Amino acid sequence: MNLYKGILKITTVFVVIFLLASCDEDFSTIGGEIIENPAGVQLREYDVNAYTVDLKSVQTNVAFSSGQSVQNLKLLGVYNHPVFGQKTANVLSQVRLGTTSPEFPEGAVLDSVILNLPYFSTEVVEDGETEYELDSIYGSGGFRLSIRESRYFLNNLDPSEDFERAQKYYSDQQSLFEQFLTDDNIYVNENFVPSPNRIRFIGENDEGEADTTYTAPALRVNLNKDYFQQKIMDKEGSAELSSMSNFYDYFRGLMFKAEPRGNTGSMILFDFSRSDAGIKLYYSYEDETENDEGETIAEKAIDSLGIRFGANIVNTFEGEYPAELQENIGSNSENLYLEGGEGMIGVIELFNDGDLEDLKSENLIVNEANLEFYINKDLMNGATTPKRLYLYDINNNSVLVDYGDLNSRSNDPLNARTIFSSLPETNESTGETKYTLRITQHVINLIENGTTNVRLGVVVTSNIEQLANVSVRESTPELSGDNNLEMVPASSTITPEGVVFYGSNASNEDTRLKLRVYYTSTDL
Repeated sequence: MNLYKGILKITTVFVVIFLLASCDEDFSTIGGEIIENPAGVQLREYDVNAYTVDLKSVQTNVAFSSGQSVQNLKLLGVYNHPVFGQKTANVLSQVRLGTTSPEFPEGAVLDSVILNLPYFSTEVVEDGETEYELDSIYGSGGFRLSIRESRYFLNNLDPSEDFERAQKYYSDQQSLFEQFLTDDNIYVNENFVPSPNRIRFIGENDEGEADTTYTAPALRVNLNKDYFQQKIMDKEGSAELSSMSNFYDYFRGLMFKAEPRGNTGSMILFDFSRSDAGIKLYYSYEDETENDEGETIAEKAIDSLGIRFGANIVNTFEGEYPAELQENIGSNSENLYLEGGEGMIGVIELFNDGDLEDLKSENLIVNEANLEFYINKDLMNGATTPKRLYLYDINNNSVLVDYGDLNSRSNDPLNARTIFSSLPETNESTGETKYTLRITQHVINLIENGTTNVRLGVVVTSNIEQLANVSVRESTPELSGDNNLEMVPASSTITPEGVVFYGSNASNEDTRLKLRVYYTSTDL
């Protein structure tokens, strides 16, 4: 009898645990459309205050962590967006000598100077043929590309901060840098178009036979040989090449300048920190060796000297927004505009004081809270949409708690971030496309834990994994109150893509930007 009672108790415990787990599963899988509602889940929608902020000046000399490596990602080119207009992106980079105090053999002759900047690409093999698909290239037209020496010294540390903090450089400083460019062009292409063709090399194998090898597509061009003869080869043994600090002062940088050709263009994302990115000076000389008979013969030998890009690299952006778009900046308008690069962000203010206090006074279990952003396709004019949106705390320049594992049933951080910021989803019946940003824990903390109702910033991003922020020097409008817009996510500066959403004043209730809160009342 006691054994029977014990089994009954154990069985009861397992049934209760199962029922609780089932209820929890019901709460965690609530979506946009509820057909059956056995758990009594209800929905409330709250209007939000949302408006567009134009970033006039953002810091761009930052690098990105990628696992154990660092990427120095910069945009270069001209992009014609059907909504946001034409923008150009230029790059000013430090350069560093691969070997200090280089020595060249007697009689060495500089044969060529090659710049190599690999594209992001994917190898595709079809029918035994290897081809490449380019990635992170926006547009397909050409633009004028020139490279010139810059005499502007890029400081690594800020003199105004007693050299204790890193120097910041900004996206609107092109006119300053232009004043320090030399007259001679190191490279000019009146109509540069990125090509997906792989790079072919013809040489000899170990047996001395002709051999052809290939590498992935790249911006690979010949630079002005006479310039580097005078700048590097003729300086052998000089103080300018004797140390890295001397070289930084002597050869202060290169400006990659893009200029539009009418309404065409393309903009390319490069990683200037790649091991195969840089400049090589190829030189030849006569090398005396002994043949099999012991005779001394002279053979042509080829060697090279590398120049890498430095750590301090600045992206600058130029361009004006169309007049009709500028009218929407800073207003609580029908549309919300987001753009990468120097671009535009959205500012979101949740709840008025009355709504939040009402929620706090009720006995509610918040199952899910979402911000849903519907694309205004009528204004997009066929433009491609960004892969992701990223939401962050403007007041504290930090990620939201929902970015981490709290909104995931797994221990996979990437899965949690995918839930936090969904890919765009299209409703087949209505044709409407939306992004969903889940802020469940953030709303719970506002209601239950008394956290501050901070402003939220929403930006386009090409990489949801990147969390670094960069400084904002100027924006329109400036945010009122003590918490100004000081930082934006760095990942938003490395994509030129943009998107238009229906805002908080959109006339269509179904697509208007709102906060949707799914909850269960515990009042009996």
